[in-house]
Amino acid sequence: MEIAYDKHNINKVFSSTHIHIDFYQREYKWDKDTVTRLIDDIFYRFDSAYSEYRNLTANKENVENKYPWYFMNTYVTNESGKTYIVDGQQRLTTLSLILISLYHLCDKYNLRKQQDWLRTKIAGVGPGGEKQYWLGHERRIEIMQTLFEQSEPAGNLMDRDITAKNMFENYKTINGELHKRLETKQKLDTFIYYFLLRIVMINLEVEQKNVAMVFEVINDRGIRLNPYEINC
Repeated sequence: MEIAYDKHNINKVFSSTHIHIDFYQREYKWDKDTVTRLIDDIFYRFDSAYSEYRNLTANKENVENKYPWYFMNTYVTNESGKTYIVDGQQRLTTLSLILISLYHLCDKYNLRKQQDWLRTKIAGVGPGGEKQYWLGHERRIEIMQTLFEQSEPAGNLMDRDITAKNMFENYKTINGELHKRLETKQKLDTFIYYFLLRIVMINLEVEQKNVAMVFEVINDRGIRLNPYEINC
């Protein structure tokens, strides 16, 4: 069985590849407690370094040299003309919500360059010049657009789509946590560098013929994990 692997930071994970969510993937099910635990874990690592280096200028060199990298987990993809997520969509979806929240938080401190950087991690330009969210499924476009543009959810979106409802509720949780924890311009600026450059995931790429087997092993026969450790 051929498996290729590579180490990616968040800046690389959400770059120029549209990651598709296949039909067999479950709805987005993470709840408030799971999301809060993930944020707690990220900030435990970040705050321990920030307390020592808070007086440093927020830039790529200082963060890469002073802040230890943090291994978040793995995610599994399959290339078959398009890139499909086999395992990890719960975590990647949550990370995309964090990116959107950080993007809007930049308005508070007028961090325009950082905001431009974050915009490229959320969406790019697809065929025909249309906006294309990097982590996507056609059913998610409406809720992603709602969050990105800070508009109100349309009509009965929350009632007819459990994924949209959970994304909307978790975004509110994330937004509240980030506003509370990133209380200065310098800390937000530093955290954006840390989040994009020092949080690392391992991408495992499996062949199409092995996707079903890998998915079954991960979800049915693997070690039982805590909710916040489950990737899909």
